[in-house]
Amino acid sequence: MPLLGGYHRRLLRVNLSTGKWRVEEIDEGDLELFVGGKSLAYLLAYREIPPGTDPLSPSNRLYFATGPFSALVPGASKVTVMAKSPLTRLLHDSHAGDFFGPFLRRAGYDVLVVEGASRDPVYLHVSSRGVEVLDASGLWGLTTRETTLELRRRHGGRVSVAAVGPAGERLVRFATIVFDEERAAGRGGLGAVMGSKRLKAIVVEGDGEPPRPAEPEALRAEGEKWYNYFATSPRFADMRIYGTTNALIYSAAVGMSPAYNFETPSIPEDLAAKLSGDAIKELEVEPPWFIHGGSCPVRCARYVEAVYKGVRFRVKPEYENLAMLGAATGVFDREAVLYFNRLADDLGLDTISAGATIAWLLELAERGLIGEDEVGFPVKGFGDAEAVERLLRLIAERRGIGAVLAEGVKRASEILGRGGELAVHVKGLEAPAWDPRGRRGLAVSYATADVGASHLRGWPRTSEPPSAGPAKDVVASMARSRDDDALRDSLSLCRFVSYPSSELPKLYRLVTGAERSLDELYQAPQRAEALARIHAALDWLLPPVHDDVPPKWMKGQPTGPLKGVAAFLGEDDKREAIREYYRLRGWHETLGVPLPETLERLGIAWAAGDAERALRVVEERARAAGLLG
Repeated sequence: MPLLGGYHRRLLRVNLSTGKWRVEEIDEGDLELFVGGKSLAYLLAYREIPPGTDPLSPSNRLYFATGPFSALVPGASKVTVMAKSPLTRLLHDSHAGDFFGPFLRRAGYDVLVVEGASRDPVYLHVSSRGVEVLDASGLWGLTTRETTLELRRRHGGRVSVAAVGPAGERLVRFATIVFDEERAAGRGGLGAVMGSKRLKAIVVEGDGEPPRPAEPEALRAEGEKWYNYFATSPRFADMRIYGTTNALIYSAAVGMSPAYNFETPSIPEDLAAKLSGDAIKELEVEPPWFIHGGSCPVRCARYVEAVYKGVRFRVKPEYENLAMLGAATGVFDREAVLYFNRLADDLGLDTISAGATIAWLLELAERGLIGEDEVGFPVKGFGDAEAVERLLRLIAERRGIGAVLAEGVKRASEILGRGGELAVHVKGLEAPAWDPRGRRGLAVSYATADVGASHLRGWPRTSEPPSAGPAKDVVASMARSRDDDALRDSLSLCRFVSYPSSELPKLYRLVTGAERSLDELYQAPQRAEALARIHAALDWLLPPVHDDVPPKWMKGQPTGPLKGVAAFLGEDDKREAIREYYRLRGWHETLGVPLPETLERLGIAWAAGDAERALRVVEERARAAGLLG
């Protein structure tokens, strides 16, 4: 069988403990089964990061993985970042767009792996000529923006830079990696993994050519067709005009906003409008040069310029930033929230986890559960913009109450010994800005997601509220959506350049030369999810307990058109829907661990022994917890 097109088959491995690097060949069979990007990263992490590994130790590894569409198909701009999360102790993937992934491919590599840890601060310069491990002592302490600008000055403007800020250096458990000033691989604390390795930044010089596709002329014609479609179709007009900034209007109307720490999913339209669409667009400015030079046909990124407290700044807001730093904290001052977004990016903080954790503290203050003596300064509760700004800085500095909040909302509630019932997370990962009490079956996605509370793990194909019927009935559509989303992550496609799913096999054939049906392509993320679940079970996960949702979501909405509606019809509805997901996936329907025969069906029988061991481990934990007779 001829080799697949569209890959270099080159993995670049850098060991920071020794300062040495080498290039390895990626196995063709791995590419056939796991495609690339997200799914391939899970395979590599499963093999190389043993369960029980300390996420902040040199033994953890950091993967930057591209898919076969990267630099070859319009809109294929994403790179997957993978490591064991310091926040959840689970294997965790996050994704960032624009240039890092395509430049890595042009440098001649499909995957970059960073392992070990440096004694002193360093950064990497990656090009087609190889790797330089360079001194970063002068960069340590700088913000992500300052670091990026300095490295562009040193290496030329036409490079892509991934950097951590002070939060990553200080091992904040939800520190992020920021790419090219604005794009973040935000979730799971992967910036803290970089910080633990004393790795300040990675500079990638895209000075070569991408890999050759199997059918270059046909792919070029197909790419031009779809580029023109996405750039002109009325279907994407709202995205081209607003990006994701108009979403608070929608989430507030359908009872899915995170307002006031998920206390009020429905909020008035005039309040939501303060942080949405037209209000943000009033401040819009021309994007920087690298957006004009990109290959994205939608170009949904909106850049704005604002002034807050006399400081003029530029930022690229998104719905999650606006909703979690604004609505969730009860702050609806547009300029203040945009400034929080800029500040979080500069400090290298995940805006979702930071917003959720601060919102939780504000609710504690609102309820009289914490006071000035513990916080260190007066906190009024929701809407206290001064407190939000101050807390962002304290978290990044790990100073005072910030040292507690830097641990994430789950650990913070345990450290303080209160507020656990108000902490909105799944498996330790703070929830994103979509309350599932407005969408039937969405809570099943949150509960069963391998990484914890993520809105990128599949949405049920319904717009009905949870009160419309059993959640079990929409689980199959959520599972299909999960596969589809994960396949796009494996191909390096952006979710907002939404090629019809039926077109993906054709594009895959033009790139790789291989014929695959859509269902066959969907097996790649199914394999990755099975490995992630086995790894988690061998580490610490007890699915019957940890596949759950926070108490707030099991309570009815307090106001609005969905008043009284919870995420499920009740406990029985929740457990049956989760069991239905287990059954659909071929997992043990009580213990939630992949069955050995399922791995054989998926073509990864080599992991069946691990699955059997994981089943025994989880059964023992379940018996010890009194869940089994």
